[in-house]
Amino acid sequence: MSGDVTVFKPRPDRGSLTLPLSITNSGKERAFYHVEVRITGPGGFDATVRVDTDAVALFPGTSWPTELTVKDPGKPLPETPVVSIVKNVKRELQS
Repeated sequence: MSGDVTVFKPRPDRGSLTLPLSITNSGKERAFYHVEVRITGPGGFDATVRVDTDAVALFPGTSWPTELTVKDPGKPLPETPVVSIVKNVKRELQS
């Protein structure tokens, strides 16, 4: 968890990992988010995925749940991936 972002445990899905996450605007103004998450594991698995809410500024108290597909071609899927949020940018909507 990092600020308004909650990342859940990735799960294997047909040769990739599915990474569920949720962004919740805990502020008082509508806001856009840019989030980057890095997943690493044994055997050299190393991938970074991104999510942007540029199309929709989240209203205060609302959430944006999503799932990201994580792949690192040629690398084995880690059984216990290490997940870290490497970037979490919140930009409030200017009226």
